[in-house]
Amino acid sequence: MRKLTNTKALLMSFCAIGVLMAANQSWADSTITNCAQVSATVEQDTDSSPANKASQADLLTAFTGGTLEDDEACAPLTVQSIFDLGDAPTSYGTDGATAAKHEIVPGLMLGGTVDEEADGQPTPEADGDGADEDGYSVPVLTDGQAVTLKVTATNTTDKAATLGCWIDYNGNGTFDETEYGGAPVAIGAAGSIIDVVMPAAPADASTTLKDGTYARCRLSTDTIDGTKATGALVDGEVEDTKVTFTAQPVFDLALVKRLAAEQAASVKPGDTVKFTIEVTNQGNIDAKDIAVTDYIPTGLTLADANWTAAAGVATLNTPIPALAKGDKTTVEISFTVNTDATAGTIQNAAEISAVTDSVGAAVTDVDSTPDTNSANETGIVDDVIDNTDGDEDDHDIAEITITVDPKVDIELVKTVTDEAGAAVTTVRRGDTVIYVLTATNKGPDNATGVTVTDQLPSTLTYVSDDSAGNYVSATGQWTVGDLANGANKVLKITATVK
Repeated sequence: MRKLTNTKALLMSFCAIGVLMAANQSWADSTITNCAQVSATVEQDTDSSPANKASQADLLTAFTGGTLEDDEACAPLTVQSIFDLGDAPTSYGTDGATAAKHEIVPGLMLGGTVDEEADGQPTPEADGDGADEDGYSVPVLTDGQAVTLKVTATNTTDKAATLGCWIDYNGNGTFDETEYGGAPVAIGAAGSIIDVVMPAAPADASTTLKDGTYARCRLSTDTIDGTKATGALVDGEVEDTKVTFTAQPVFDLALVKRLAAEQAASVKPGDTVKFTIEVTNQGNIDAKDIAVTDYIPTGLTLADANWTAAAGVATLNTPIPALAKGDKTTVEISFTVNTDATAGTIQNAAEISAVTDSVGAAVTDVDSTPDTNSANETGIVDDVIDNTDGDEDDHDIAEITITVDPKVDIELVKTVTDEAGAAVTTVRRGDTVIYVLTATNKGPDNATGVTVTDQLPSTLTYVSDDSAGNYVSATGQWTVGDLANGANKVLKITATVK
């Protein structure tokens, strides 16, 4: 029994030495050979010499040379290395000689699992290696925002590890040193959430990277810094993912007021005039309950059942219920031109007076203030909705020209005098008389092309007139011409009584 006990103890000792050697091997394809020998017997061995090898090295040498005695034995074991690689597009160092490559070891991984690949699997969506891509995800990033990645990592090895991440912010197809953020992963971390502070997203990323970009995170006990986005590391895992961006939330409604398509720009008193009000959602936030106000100018009276007028302001009875980002809609408003309207150009302005976002919350427009105060808008540029000089783009004007048919009152006064200028009412045959005609324009407008007809009766003989050729005695027509408001002209006709 003592011989068996000793022999078993010696054999177990050799096995223990073999296991320790395996644990200290570097993680690469290699062969572990564990050897044992009979170290003692009570009786004499007939064909071998117990304990004649002083060390494992001697045993390995004999095993390799084929000279082991029959009380010596070795068992070789091949350790095969397996690797994890990324799946971003090829330009990021995903496959080939420069691939981001990690030997998979127990207790060091991102997320809940890691699987092996023979090479990288570059794909446009960075989803070629889907089974183990669970260490982190990048939410849609907002232009200019601070970025901290939440990465799940495990490190139950006996060495501290480093977690390094990159986001290709400039879209050049590589992970640059300036796009790096890193954090330590302590020994004992088991599914821990590691915060990795990254550079902030570019202010214009949603425009310059409208098709998205890529991120990479690497975990290893090897050295990781901003220069190590590619190449092999001794252990750990790499995960790639697609990253997309969105613009900063911007609320921006704009209003343009124009004459309706069928509406003439020139109108007369009593006419109906129709305007079209177009509201556009220029921002990236949906709008709701858009109230519109129209400021009624002097000379117009509201004539539209969809609006209510009070104190010179018309309000759309039913606010525009909803307007999605990027959409536009129109409403119309009609007026009657007052019968006493004066000729000239007048402006009619409309403005967005109230609005909320899609859930009814208050919002701030980026370049205008919805209200019912026409006086606070002094820089209106007609039909412009992207001005940067103080022109609120939710407030706009449209113009009409009122034309009024001229109205005049031509008064004609006729008197008779003798040659001395004294008024007469009785004459004798052969007397000379002078007829005095006065044409006066009593307005309100200027008169043009005025003519007066005063044909002498057959009992009078025409002698002369002072019209300088503007009176024709044969027809009696006096060409007065133009008479301004308040002006007059006088004609004297001399005749004799037959």
